Parts: sequence; structure tokens; C-alpha cells
Amino acid sequence: MEYIIIGILFGYIVFLHFQLSKKNHLIETMVGKLTKYEKEWDNNHVLNLLEKLRLLGNETIIKRDRLFDETVMKFLFANEKDSKIFVHYTKDVNVAKKIFEEGFKFADSFEKTAEQIINDSVDLTYKHNIRKYYGKYIIVICISNSIYNHYDEEIKLISKLNMQVEQVLTDIIPCFNDNNDEVFTLSNHYIKGYVNYETGEVVSNKQFNPSYNSEAFNSNLQRIRTT
Repeated sequence: MEYIIIGILFGYIVFLHFQLSKKNHLIETMVGKLTKYEKEWDNNHVLNLLEKLRLLGNETIIKRDRLFDETVMKFLFANEKDSKIFVHYTKDVNVAKKIFEEGFKFADSFEKTAEQIINDSVDLTYKHNIRKYYGKYIIVICISNSIYNHYDEEIKLISKLNMQVEQVLTDIIPCFNDNNDEVFTLSNHYIKGYVNYETGEVVSNKQFNPSYNSEAFNSNLQRIRTT
């Protein structure tokens, strides 16, 4: 009996050591990746990152994160060869469903609320750990490279350096909110669906079409040219 108990304890120690080694390796890899960008960070950026990492370290893992489940990963990156993929996190499933119907609203800059992702485990882990506190529902946005590149080139010809492609890809004329920020609505055709990273649930948007093009986009370009 004593040998059995000793064997169980030894096995448990080996398991803990393995888990610790995995975490250390992940941290070292992420730090190595992040140091490439450290010169561009200001104090607020660093403090914000440290706070997020502190919360991550203190968090009790009650539910297993399902982001890296095979079905979720396939859903996220099925279009990676011919499209740009972005994600947005929200706490409310009703907000996710509303985006299916109305499109994705953002004020001024698309990059403030959506993050481009690539099929790289370290990059995805870092971005997910930073943004997952905004909610368990991940809105997946997918725009074909052909559409994105076409309108990117059109914007460059206009020489509007502060314009973004996503600001053109809307069927709705932009408006201003109470803070006097210009609000754009990315077409709902670019919304692939959403993922619940706690349960692994994947919900597709029936209107999804990453190659969607509209005459309204050209009208948007014309409006930009004359402003």
C-alpha cells in the first residue's frame, strides 16, 4: 500500500512539473514575441498589459477555455487562405445576434474594437487573453482578400491616409454619436458568425458572404473624394 501511495504522489509531482514547464515555455515564447513591439509602447500600454496579466494570474479556472477545440479552430480559420479574419468580443449573445442582422458598428477606427487574427497559437493565445475579459462571445468577421485589397487601392488613390477599408464596406451612410464620433456599420455579409469560447458553441450567420460587393461601396468612395 505504501508503494502505491508513493507511486501516486510521484506521478502527481511529475504532472505538476509538466504543467509548470508548459506555462513557462508559453510565457517565454510570448515575451520573445512581444519584445519586437516594445519600442512602440507607451507607459499606459505597458500598465494595461501588466494589469491584464495580473488578472489572468489571479483568475480561478472554473470553466475550460474551448477556443482551441478543433471545431472552433476550423470555424475561425476556414477562410484563412483567401480572406482577412478579425474578431470582436462581447458579453451579450443578443448583441451578437443583432450584429448578424444589422452589421458591425464601430466608431471612427475599426481597429479599436476588432483584432485581426492569424492561425498561429502564440499570437492567438496572446490576443485572446487580452480581449477575453470583454465577453465570452467572439464575433468572427471575414473579408475576402480580393474585396479588401481592391478598396484599399481605391483609398490610396484618393490619398485619404486616415481612411480604413472597413469604413467603405458599408451599405449604410455613417452617422455621428453623442460624442461626435463618426459611426460606421460594416456590412453584415462579412459577419461569419460567433463562437462561445467557454462552451465551444459555434453559430453561423446565414447572410455571410466574404466576397460581398455593393454599389454602395463605390458611392462611399465618391463621397470620400468630395469631402
